[in-house]
Amino acid sequence: MPLANSNAADCRLPTADSNATGSDCQLKTGNSVSDLPVTIYSPESPLANPGKLVKEIFGDIWRCRELTWILFTRDLKAQYRQSYFGYVWLFVPVISTTIVWMFLNSTQVIQVAETPIPYAAYVLLGSMIWGVFTASVNQPLMSFEAGKSVFMKLKVPPEAFILAGLSKIVFELLIKMIVLVPVFIALQIMPASTAFLFPVGMACTVLIGMAIGFLMIPIGSLYSDVGRLVTTGLSFGMYVTPVVYPPPTEGWAATLVQWNPLTPFVMATRDWLTLGHSEYALPMLIITAIAAVFLLIGMVIFRVVLPHLIERMGM
Repeated sequence: MPLANSNAADCRLPTADSNATGSDCQLKTGNSVSDLPVTIYSPESPLANPGKLVKEIFGDIWRCRELTWILFTRDLKAQYRQSYFGYVWLFVPVISTTIVWMFLNSTQVIQVAETPIPYAAYVLLGSMIWGVFTASVNQPLMSFEAGKSVFMKLKVPPEAFILAGLSKIVFELLIKMIVLVPVFIALQIMPASTAFLFPVGMACTVLIGMAIGFLMIPIGSLYSDVGRLVTTGLSFGMYVTPVVYPPPTEGWAATLVQWNPLTPFVMATRDWLTLGHSEYALPMLIITAIAAVFLLIGMVIFRVVLPHLIERMGM
């Protein structure tokens, strides 16, 4: 079909006589020729070719890396722009939780069994790990909700907003780890020889949180009840996970904590930094491998249902 403007770009699909494939498109403007990708819409379900769908997902993630950085820096500046104390607020939840549990333990309102490291450091590390897990669960849905006004109108990969949220979690974790230095010095705790595995444990914790978060998006974006249920569940989950107390050795509580899939993540990550060994390392790696599979499944499901979500949200 002829273009109204003769100076406009002439984008022509290759003919049957050409050597180009069906997905190539030549853009001719003067003497320059460049290749542009062509999106072919088909009634066929994306699940008919899952390998191609997965490749497309990770291709979009790689191509939107610059957009991810822009969104990350924008959100980071906006979050603390009107805050006088700025990044100090990152430390408040962890420190306040530590102080509360130290007070309850010292006044014997609750009786906590002896911990392998000073109790203050035990609670501080446990709260930090749990906070990262909680943020990883909530961030995918929050990022999706924050960016839906953009990708409902523009062809922008929603994963860019989710990755920007993930980058924010990692940045805030690095800031929070600063508080560990004076605490370890004051309590005379020497990091163990396996301290280099601490980031591995945190990465595994983020991975399982992101897997749960991606699986939440399809339903959570349509019904706010899901977000409220998850928030309530995470509040309860903290008390059945050895975050502020060592794992019980007997009774029904010991069985509950032992079968809690989050126990290995909290225990192994904390043990690697402080003790140098952990009996929870193998269970954590097994659960991480399973979580990686579910994360991939969640990303595929998210891409398949995304057009339907946009249609529902646009109504």
